[in-house]
Amino acid sequence: MSNLITQPAYESSVRDIAALMTRAFSNYIRPGIQMDGPTLSRMIVSDQIDLSLSLIALQDGIPVGLALIARRGWTSRVATMGIVPEAQGQRVGTWLFDRVVEAARAREDRTLTLEVIEQNVHAVRLYEKAGMRPIRRLYGFRSAGLGGDYAPLECIEPYEVARRMTALSASDLPWQVSGESLAVQGAPSLGYRLGDAFALITNPAAEVIAIRGLVVNPGAQRSGQATRIVSALMATHPGKAWLVPAYCPEEYGEIFVRNGFSYDTINQFQMILRLQEA
Repeated sequence: MSNLITQPAYESSVRDIAALMTRAFSNYIRPGIQMDGPTLSRMIVSDQIDLSLSLIALQDGIPVGLALIARRGWTSRVATMGIVPEAQGQRVGTWLFDRVVEAARAREDRTLTLEVIEQNVHAVRLYEKAGMRPIRRLYGFRSAGLGGDYAPLECIEPYEVARRMTALSASDLPWQVSGESLAVQGAPSLGYRLGDAFALITNPAAEVIAIRGLVVNPGAQRSGQATRIVSALMATHPGKAWLVPAYCPEEYGEIFVRNGFSYDTINQFQMILRLQEA
């Protein structure tokens, strides 16, 4: 593939990267993903994407793929990777991911992580062949028209929920639901507390509200407090549809099932590659 090269993503405008991302995901499992400059800019902030580490793949000088890379300490994450339809089936994705791994090793990262839709069999195989291994399944949940049991919720700053998640949650949570990612959320998102449970939701005025974060103080876990705060959220904002994005670790899914949520039609693998041992 001598006609393929990469260039740092910062050499392209955010608008051009967004357009390339839209093209790359035009025939995705869930088609019609639209990315624009403002949306990508918010994603860059919330996911800690570093455009100096991210790569654009060029074939004969024309952009045909991208890999956006986030980084925290010794860990990098492939925030998104995609190839435009006309370049698919030519092993461009394999070639680009090899460049991602090479670059992560060169900067002495110890871990590379990503999430991939399990039903996207081609992508799963690509990552597995590169040495990545799934560590858990991630699920999404949806509900509409369900009621809950009212309880007096205390409205708190979203950052307080993020701070609690950083301090109290497992260290290997998916990147997008970690406290570090949620810390940039502000109005119109809201944080809530009920006893020892904390939750972060998106704009409650919207037709669909997403639950972005949920944590319970360690001493109060397995006491039903997570289930109760989810139920109270639905009672506090009646008549809404609810969404849990497909980043929920499988071990926490029962919280939403008990509140009447249904599993989304797709789920993800959280995958990891050990680059260098400590």
